[in-house]
Amino acid sequence: LGIPVVPIRRAVLTRAHRGFPPCHHCGSCGLGCGTASFFNTADHLIPYALKTGNLEMVTNAVVARILVDDKGLANGVQYFDRHTGEERKVLGKVIVLGASCMDSTRILLNSKSEKYPNGIGNRSDQVGRNYCEQVRTHVRGFLPQLFGMPVSNDDGIGGAHIYIPRFNHRIHQSRDYIRGFGIQCWGIGAHSGTNVATRLPGFGAKFKREVKKKYPSWVELHPYGEMLPRADNRVTVEKNHVDRYGVPLMKISVKYGENERKMLKHMYQMTEEILTVAGAEILPFDRESNDVPGTAIHEHGTCRMGEDPKLSVLNTFNQMHEVQNLFVVDGSSFATASEKNPTLTILAIAWRASDYLAEELRKGNFS
Repeated sequence: LGIPVVPIRRAVLTRAHRGFPPCHHCGSCGLGCGTASFFNTADHLIPYALKTGNLEMVTNAVVARILVDDKGLANGVQYFDRHTGEERKVLGKVIVLGASCMDSTRILLNSKSEKYPNGIGNRSDQVGRNYCEQVRTHVRGFLPQLFGMPVSNDDGIGGAHIYIPRFNHRIHQSRDYIRGFGIQCWGIGAHSGTNVATRLPGFGAKFKREVKKKYPSWVELHPYGEMLPRADNRVTVEKNHVDRYGVPLMKISVKYGENERKMLKHMYQMTEEILTVAGAEILPFDRESNDVPGTAIHEHGTCRMGEDPKLSVLNTFNQMHEVQNLFVVDGSSFATASEKNPTLTILAIAWRASDYLAEELRKGNFS
């Protein structure tokens, strides 16, 4: 088929580094890496920041709103103690918000004041709009070439080990949609999460032999397609529905559009073709089905960056157009979702914004 397959990119140590050992392939990444071989901020960023003496952490703090002064600049954060419910606030000359796409949006929309009756920095009514992520589905089966093979330990690092990057723009085939999709390949082979037994009929000794024979042959393909940003896909807050601290909860109004539905058909077509050419026994699937929005947990776009303050919330350094001392550094800043996992890009954009902020502080622009 001429479709490329690449080793998946992962932030994991393959050799000892800064006192941390390489990954030993236990496969328990989702439970937290006991050796800190798999990147996370708790092991590889926060401890080093604490050593500078310039970081104070306030834990069990549930942020509700960003506060503003009479000039319309951000000057602090209101939060609640998770255990006691006590309301508190902390002041600052620059506020950096990174509560993830959805909660950052909720916090901004709840930060209403005389200066910002529609939420802080939201005179353009863009905060909460243009939600985008990925449309996702799954096709599974067995590879007969692997029937009866000795069981190997396929745990490795959690998640996928290989990836089929976006290819639909390269194949000579007309399309009735724009953008594209990639295919993730997690859940393959003989590992602790493989659930072969529930996929096969039968009972007793014969059934057990069949499970053992097919266990090493399990294969899954998970195409992720780019969802286009649209203004009517949005997050708002509901003043009549509040959390236990009295803070309005978010309301999410999102649906896939015609472009995603057309792309989904091609996703199924190509996934089936790949497995058929590989000789797989494909399990039944519904071509009209897809995961509900949000399942991919790659939410973006609700505080998107851009040059036009009428159409975007942030500038190219994640700085609010309307509130110069407020930065938003998570996935909400993305202008589009793409079909890829966003975590390392979020980290890079946040780092870039931090470098910019540090330079601006050195220049005295936030004094």
